[in-house]
Amino acid sequence: MVEEALIRLAKVLIADHEMKASEGDLDSIVINFAQDIVMLAADAPLVVGIDAFREFYAGLLQTGKLIFTHDYTGAEVMGDSVVLYGVARGTIEPVSGDVESFANNFIITVKQTSNGLKIWRAAFAAVGD
Repeated sequence: MVEEALIRLAKVLIADHEMKASEGDLDSIVINFAQDIVMLAADAPLVVGIDAFREFYAGLLQTGKLIFTHDYTGAEVMGDSVVLYGVARGTIEPVSGDVESFANNFIITVKQTSNGLKIWRAAFAAVGD
């Protein structure tokens, strides 16, 4: 029962991230991430720490409006952390040009911090054809 509640709270955090990303408010997005975030994204340098994450995400937001959702394949509780995995799907609406769709496999670890649940580790890779 406790595990189910922790998984549910982790998914609420991710849903909040989806909403804040679609609004494009960088400060609100960063709040959901741990200070010691580590993120791996395809064709990008490893992102280590909240300052590097802020810089990475600011660049992402400059490409256009992001709208996406996470479709979960599974979730596992490990101590006070939750590992979520599945496929994130969405669109990037560039300032100029055509809307681009994307689908990324993901693994996200959410952990309990002194400031509540935060996204702590994340890895994304494009879904193969």
